[in-house]
Amino acid sequence: MEDEYLFEKEQKIPEDPFYIEADVFDTGDYSRLLVVPCGTKYILVLNDEHLCTLELTCDEPVCWEQEEGNLDDEIVERLGKAINGYSV
Repeated sequence: MEDEYLFEKEQKIPEDPFYIEADVFDTGDYSRLLVVPCGTKYILVLNDEHLCTLELTCDEPVCWEQEEGNLDDEIVERLGKAINGYSV
């Protein structure tokens, strides 16, 4: 029996800028953020201002680290999940 995982489509994050929606300030209100990929780093822009820069530090398990910005770790995880959830 062939490994069924060989035929699964690998999720790929686009190289071009894209938008995600996330509850950035933990208020229940979702904001639309522009995400600009730069290798393993992702620049997040909210309302035409730099919100933070996140870096994907490992794939298994998925780990996100905030390089620039001053967001809570919980919010960084939430934003990382939203980026991971985006696929082309």
